[in-house]
Amino acid sequence: MGLTVTLRLGAAVAQITETNPRILIGRDRTICGLATDDTSCSRRHAEVFIQGGQVFIRDMGSSNGTWVDGAPVTQQAVQLLPGKQIYVGHLALGAEISGGADAGATVMGEMPPELKAMMQRRFEEAKAQGFGAAPAAAPAAPAYQMPTFQPGPASAAPAAPAAPAAPAAPESQDIGVGGAEAPVPADMAYRRQGSNSNGVLLIALPGDTFQNDSMCEGYLEYTAMDDEVVASITIELVECHKKGPKKGHVWDRMLVRQGPWKSRKGDVLPMPFKLRIPPGTSVTGRDVHWELRGYVDISWAFDVEAVSPIMMRNIDIEHIRDALGALDYRIVELDPKPLGQHFIGKFQPPAQLRKQIGINNINLEVEYLGSNLQVKFEVEKSSFFKFDKSTEFTFDLARLRAAPLAELSAHFKRHIDALMA
Repeated sequence: MGLTVTLRLGAAVAQITETNPRILIGRDRTICGLATDDTSCSRRHAEVFIQGGQVFIRDMGSSNGTWVDGAPVTQQAVQLLPGKQIYVGHLALGAEISGGADAGATVMGEMPPELKAMMQRRFEEAKAQGFGAAPAAAPAAPAYQMPTFQPGPASAAPAAPAAPAAPAAPESQDIGVGGAEAPVPADMAYRRQGSNSNGVLLIALPGDTFQNDSMCEGYLEYTAMDDEVVASITIELVECHKKGPKKGHVWDRMLVRQGPWKSRKGDVLPMPFKLRIPPGTSVTGRDVHWELRGYVDISWAFDVEAVSPIMMRNIDIEHIRDALGALDYRIVELDPKPLGQHFIGKFQPPAQLRKQIGINNINLEVEYLGSNLQVKFEVEKSSFFKFDKSTEFTFDLARLRAAPLAELSAHFKRHIDALMA
């Protein structure tokens, strides 16, 4: 049984699994899979995700914060474990974990007034920060000890005081830090932007074509058109399949800049980003398109959004197509299932063989299995074959990508000859 997490926020319920491992929480119903109308929550408040068989939560630059056992959560993810108390704004977040090593449920209860008061003080301090192009660090808030987690007997050893947080290292993209100049997104060839009366968000890329199992790197550039409080800036890598989720599937998401901070009209903030492209991506085609979605979450005003369409290749599928083509076997179709990782299609033997053995197509199935790639050939019943015949084999991905075309073609030919025997 795979890992499943059931999340509850007020009356809203949602699930994440290892095949659909991420969900946003907040008031923006166009993108948040677990949505609420509670005003203590930001539009894009927090993210819960599964990684390495564990469940994590991180804040997305919200105004009122995300809290685990009374301690504020930042953009650094915190593991979500049974017995913890989690609050998103003023709302308790329930999580029931099943199918993993940390199975169990979190504790739900009304937020203590002391924690609510501390949250309000933290919000007011952040709101009162001065204007500036770059966000200042949010004021440090001491962890509030939840009543249900007070230490036991007086004889127990007191907990060691938390060490003060080290000051954040200056970011290399800021002008004047270490003598380095700010990046110039204008130098990048592929640029898309979105805007409204609050600001302009530019997505700048070195090109518009990417491949599986690599990184998508570029820059966001936010230009303020008014004096506003910015809660956060994020970017997502999204696969849109006509048979998949209506809003697309987010493969990776990066919190590029966490607030809140006050921006002044005319401020320009360039920010680098890096998103991981999974190994078994679907290929851009008739059923699939890919895009980058950038968001500037503006407090008490309209958000700024930008969308940049991109092209996606799959070098493994191309390698298989080329190897069969070298044998004069033509792939007729090879379509990805939603979320990639699994491709189903057909290929045709050379014309003289089709006539000789009475076969028009051979079914082809390709599936990613961790660091391996499984390939399956199947011949359906025909005038020559009384029964369906199939053969399958598994490649190590690293060896497949390094193999010369002639070696891969010879491997396919041996299996096809055995299939036809």
